[in-house]
Amino acid sequence: MAAVALAPPAAVTSAAGVLSLLEEQENQLRIAALDRLNEVVDQCWHEIADYLNDIETLYEDASFPGREMAALVASKVFYHLEEYDDALRLALGAGRLFDLSHRTEYVEKIVAEAIDEYVKLRGENFELEMKK
Repeated sequence: MAAVALAPPAAVTSAAGVLSLLEEQENQLRIAALDRLNEVVDQCWHEIADYLNDIETLYEDASFPGREMAALVASKVFYHLEEYDDALRLALGAGRLFDLSHRTEYVEKIVAEAIDEYVKLRGENFELEMKK
């Protein structure tokens, strides 16, 4: 089976064509679509948001080889939707693809959310321990 490569666009105006590839049965096409969506998510998140259920379904399918990329794309869309709990959950699901060395606004926000969640849970745990 030949690898699928999509040529980079000169300027992104719509993700509609790429989004249609998510409906294909061939995993390589869906993975190529997710790779491209990851490249354009900051410009086209509003279009990609309509496909969040499909993208999350790919992430939740343990047999899908591109599930980490699906998690990353979905996380970035949730970030743009200001749904930070879901963005954090999916960023963690993206594993190695969630790259802390990229100091973007997205990464900074997700790290801040993770720290806030840790502090909150740690405080709740402390209160439970004190009641014992």
